[in-house]
Amino acid sequence: MNRKIPLQDRALLALLGAILAGLCAGAPAARAATPAALVEDISAGIKGPAAFDYVSAGTQIVLGAAGSVTLGYLSSCIEETITGGTVTVGTEQSVVAGGSVQRKTVPCASRAMQLSAEQSGKSGGLVFRKPPNGGAAPGAEVVVIHGRAPVIALPKAGRVVIDRVDVSASPVTLDLPGKPVDLATRKVSFATGGVYRASYGTESIQFRIDTQGGDSGSPLARLIQF
Repeated sequence: MNRKIPLQDRALLALLGAILAGLCAGAPAARAATPAALVEDISAGIKGPAAFDYVSAGTQIVLGAAGSVTLGYLSSCIEETITGGTVTVGTEQSVVAGGSVQRKTVPCASRAMQLSAEQSGKSGGLVFRKPPNGGAAPGAEVVVIHGRAPVIALPKAGRVVIDRVDVSASPVTLDLPGKPVDLATRKVSFATGGVYRASYGTESIQFRIDTQGGDSGSPLARLIQF
C-alpha cells in the first residue's frame, strides 16, 4: 500500500536534495580551483594563462608548433620548460602531447624550515638578535628564499609591510595585486643572509635570504605565498 508523504515533508526533502546537489556540484569546482603550478613564463599569443598566473590540475594549454611555457609545481618543486604541443597540468608534473619537455627540481621556497639555535648560528652567518619590535627567535618557522628579490603571492590585492627582524632597518611597504609579483620587476631586493617578516593583514611570514648558491632565476625558489 502506497503511503502519501505529507506536503511539509515533501518540501523538506526537496530542500535537502537541492542542498546536496549544490554541494556535489561545488566540490569538483573547489578542487579544480586549487593552484597546482605557477606559470613562470609563456610565449606571447598563447591563449589562456599569463605569466605569474596560478593554474590548477586539469588546465590545458595549447602551445601550437613552437610556443613555450615554463611551469613551477608547488608541491613537487619541479620546474618544467615545455615547447610545442598540448599541456595538461597535473598535480606534480604535466602531461605533454606532441611537444617536448625539460624538467628539473629547484629549491622550493614555499617549504618552510625550522631553525634550531645551532642552525641559526651557522646558516649563512645568521644570528638571531631580538630587536625592540620583536623578531625571529631560534625555533621559529622561516621560509628560505633563494634570491635577493622574492616573489610574493597574495590571495587578493592589499598592502604588504616587510620588516627586517635580525637587525634594525627601515620597513618596506608594497601595494600588490591579488596574484604573484616578482619584486625584481619593482627593483626591490633584500640583503643576503637577512631575516625579514612580511605582514599582510593579520598574517605574517618570516623569511631568510639565502644566495650561497647564487641568485636563483626560478620564481618557485623565491616564492612567498600568503
